[in-house]
Amino acid sequence: MESAGSAAKVKPARQRRASRPKVKTGCNNCKNRRVKCDETRPQCTKCVRSGRHCDGYPAYRRTVEAAIPIAPRPGASTATIISTSSSSSSSSPLNSAELVRRDPLRRGPTNPRIPTVRVVSPTSYKPGGFAFNAQEGQYFQVFQKHTASELSGFFDSEFWTRSVLQESHSEASIRHAVVALGALYKTLEKASESPPGSPDNNSFDTATNHYNFALQQYGKALTRLRESLENQETRSQRTILISIVLFTCFQSFTGDHKAAIFQIQSGLGLLEERRQESGQPLTRRKDDIVEEELVQMFTRLAIQAKSYDMAFHFPHPYVIRLSPQRGDPSSPTSPSSPSDAASTASMDAHIPLKFATSQEARQALDSLCERIMRFNELLSSFHPGPNNILPKSVQSSGHGFKMQLSQWEKAFDPLLESRRHANVSNTERAGRDVLRMIHLMTTILFIMGFSKTEMDFDNFIPLFKEIVELAKEVVVDEELLLAQERCGDVNACRHKADGRPMNRPHFPGLALHHPGYREEDGFLHIKASFALDLGIVPPLFVVATKCRDRKLRREAIRLLLSSPRREGMWDSILSGRVAQWIVEIEEEGLSPYEGPWGKAAMETVGEERRVMVKEILFDMQRREARLRCGTRGARDGDPDERARVKDMWW
Repeated sequence: MESAGSAAKVKPARQRRASRPKVKTGCNNCKNRRVKCDETRPQCTKCVRSGRHCDGYPAYRRTVEAAIPIAPRPGASTATIISTSSSSSSSSPLNSAELVRRDPLRRGPTNPRIPTVRVVSPTSYKPGGFAFNAQEGQYFQVFQKHTASELSGFFDSEFWTRSVLQESHSEASIRHAVVALGALYKTLEKASESPPGSPDNNSFDTATNHYNFALQQYGKALTRLRESLENQETRSQRTILISIVLFTCFQSFTGDHKAAIFQIQSGLGLLEERRQESGQPLTRRKDDIVEEELVQMFTRLAIQAKSYDMAFHFPHPYVIRLSPQRGDPSSPTSPSSPSDAASTASMDAHIPLKFATSQEARQALDSLCERIMRFNELLSSFHPGPNNILPKSVQSSGHGFKMQLSQWEKAFDPLLESRRHANVSNTERAGRDVLRMIHLMTTILFIMGFSKTEMDFDNFIPLFKEIVELAKEVVVDEELLLAQERCGDVNACRHKADGRPMNRPHFPGLALHHPGYREEDGFLHIKASFALDLGIVPPLFVVATKCRDRKLRREAIRLLLSSPRREGMWDSILSGRVAQWIVEIEEEGLSPYEGPWGKAAMETVGEERRVMVKEILFDMQRREARLRCGTRGARDGDPDERARVKDMWW
């Protein structure tokens, strides 16, 4: 009986489900509901039959192998568009290497085919990781430890040190782009023979191999992006904007400036669409999913591209517009009169009495520069003139900007004066120097935007001199000394061979030491650098081409050529070569320059010899350019005795 009672208490055995490998490639909706997905694309059948909206599929197969933990920052998404230019749409490594068009100096551009993807539902970031192979993982570490800080320029940036790294663990195209940028950093490092070593210490550690690997990874990034577009996979706006920044970065790095401009135009269009939909300035939206720093990144990219266009005068469609076209009734910001355009001088004009940090000063200067450029665009649409020079009669409209530039200078002075204090780092010190240089350049160009004579630039000799002195602090006092310390024994340094500069390979579009320029062998210790932000190149270019003090302009050219760098699309070697040509034209007939203490240094360039750059058509990858200059204020087609055209190679 007892045995029978015990048997009655025994519970029947439960059936266990057959163990099968978990599938992680289903749609996001089915994964959240924990049901099996049939993986029909673009929308799975289970979601359609149940009346649910299919959220799409993950961008890439995920795994926990070799995951690198990064603090997550959640994101959401709303409808938006991403575009890629034709020159950046190649998926094979070979085609990716041929980013340059075959006829770089041709004026007639081709219209790019622009694939688009519509984001239809919110997504959120979930910590995870991709499996890196050995090489990819090592280049990722290079990006994390070195490239991210170099891309930040002279200012700390969470965008590079956190946001990009975070997104690379959930988006395949971003991951490949990050690895590609890490490989480009190694290319520059090995090309200049500057320590530290490569990701691995074998025969692969050559600049050529690093460069080829970068092109392969860039091709994979484009392939993955194209697949996501074809499959209509969902993307958050944050992911799209980060992708645009990374592709812009790679294209600028490799000298494909036209593709970079198309990327910037795409990002600005996306942000403008959001601005119009929200009815609020982006930086003031509390529920905004795109970080303020990412919006500021595009503000700086727009300023950079616009400054590039103002200097080199690109043809359509490679022209960045910060304001709507005149007469566009659909645009809420389209001005109806010149007075409306001038009113932008009072928008968001608050500048504190004293900046607490360099970042605060930087944001204020970025905002001021952008509004000045918008102001010039709008007034130019009502007062079209040669070279976008505005008439003197409307100069009073910009009086508010002159006041704000002066206010910024006063608020920034305490930071500038304290830059040599012991508690200020080298990077912080250089950043303050750069901010002041950009402020001086902006002041000069804004005032000269109303002048029809190059003689008026002589009023800014003290400002030109300050720009050169600040640039020396950055290049000589900071970068050169640090590079020499890193090299150790100068005599045993790998930057020289028998007292002569070493022969280095050349790579299409990359910023490298100018061949044949040996005036300062010491500068060979400095590794060619790339940053996505403006720095010392644009201000030095203005000094070299607009300052007629023979000593100052030569010092500016020397700094441009001896310290190779790419600041976004601005290339120091191209800028220096253009400036050399302008000097040759303007100083024709003067005594040969024999140094700062000779009599020839005191000779001046007369008004009849002064010219301005009218247009520069160039190809950074082939290292060739066609320059055109002429009389300031002369219209195209009018007789111009000072007109010159020159083809150059470097």
